Amino acid sequence: MQEFPEIMGMGDVTQYLKVSRQYIDRLVEQGKLRCKQTSTGKVFLFSDVAAFQKQRELRAKGRTKQK
Repeated sequence: MQEFPEIMGMGDVTQYLKVSRQYIDRLVEQGKLRCKQTSTGKVFLFSDVAAFQKQRELRAKGRTKQK
């Protein structure tokens, strides 16, 4: 049996990334974060959100090393 991927709603994503809904919408528009529009709102794959967060952390560490 195939396992269903873990999904997150907009509120879950904003809490996980500690950002606003507007910022998430901007990331979606820019193609930096994938989502699926449903009748109840946007849903995101947890794996996509976690990968985006990891990239953010790597970029932030790179900036601190350069200083």
